[in-house]
Amino acid sequence: MTEWRNKEPDETREKLLRAAADLILAQGLQAVTLDAIAGRAGVSKEDLLQHFQTKPILLDALFDDVTQRFAGAVAAEMAKDSDANGRGTRAYLRVTVAAPADDGEARVMRSLIGLMLFDPEVRELWSSIWDEAREEQLSPEEQESPELTLCRLAIDGLWMSDLLEHRTVSKQTRAAVIRRIEELTRK
Repeated sequence: MTEWRNKEPDETREKLLRAAADLILAQGLQAVTLDAIAGRAGVSKEDLLQHFQTKPILLDALFDDVTQRFAGAVAAEMAKDSDANGRGTRAYLRVTVAAPADDGEARVMRSLIGLMLFDPEVRELWSSIWDEAREEQLSPEEQESPELTLCRLAIDGLWMSDLLEHRTVSKQTRAAVIRRIEELTRK
């Protein structure tokens, strides 16, 4: 019985984060209120407040959750790659371009990116997560390589284009760009 009780707060927290993400997807960031999240998650507002005292705290947690899952996916992809040279950049490429733009998580991330652009605290959270991930996932040589930095910046451009659903290149050209970036990570 004790084990169940210990899991319940984590399950409630996860339900609340999922409810916030679902609201963002269904109605946009402006629809996210504590009352709406509690209702969608099927918990009382008091239960919600035990986890998240304010909307910004909840959005920070959602942002952290989404980015931590992304960083975990990059780490898992790295573990599959036996070539240490450029491994972190290749893993970043594979995870970044794998999800379609209409993927729910990508759509949530798009809303959170919008929040990040206007909220310095969220921007700082984003930076701290990625600074930590970069330190863990990239060797010092990979961090300092101009070629691999160029690849990561190109990957970011692809990612942002996907998030904004701004498709100015054909599928064939996009696939060729991805192949070329992958080739450049091996030099």
